[in-house]
Amino acid sequence: MNREVIRKMHEQKISGGYIVILRFFLGFAFLTTWISNLSKGAFTSSGFIGTISYFIDHPDHIATPIDTIIRDFAFPNAALFGFGWMIIELLISLSLIFGVLTRLGSVIGAGSTIVLGLGSLGVEWIWTQPLLFVGFITCALISAGKWYGVDYWLKDRIPDNLVKFII
Repeated sequence: MNREVIRKMHEQKISGGYIVILRFFLGFAFLTTWISNLSKGAFTSSGFIGTISYFIDHPDHIATPIDTIIRDFAFPNAALFGFGWMIIELLISLSLIFGVLTRLGSVIGAGSTIVLGLGSLGVEWIWTQPLLFVGFITCALISAGKWYGVDYWLKDRIPDNLVKFII
């Protein structure tokens, strides 16, 4: 971190330290969840169906349109969805931990949080997914990887029209 970057942060009234803490927290939350799901076998076909069924078949679950999509489209393609879920969770966590393509990773994280929130509505603590969503949106809007992340070095090497979407 050089003086110019620190000066720019102060001009924007943004403290990079707080943003990095938020980014790391979200990244490690997704990484520990990924490790837990991997050890439980949740990314296999039967593990994917079992994990998702726990939430949507739970007696306290509030039915949403996502349930129909899951039953009609995701369950018949459980191997593909389990593998995709594994890759997406890992990429989101690594994106945020290292500050690589942080805006893109945060937007994908926000989207997956919405789907997880709708799929677990009524079963989990109601504020789990909305709080994660707010954290992801904050990281995306602020472009959290520009502070103490790989994005700081990538922004000069990527065309300007792409920088505002992915970094």
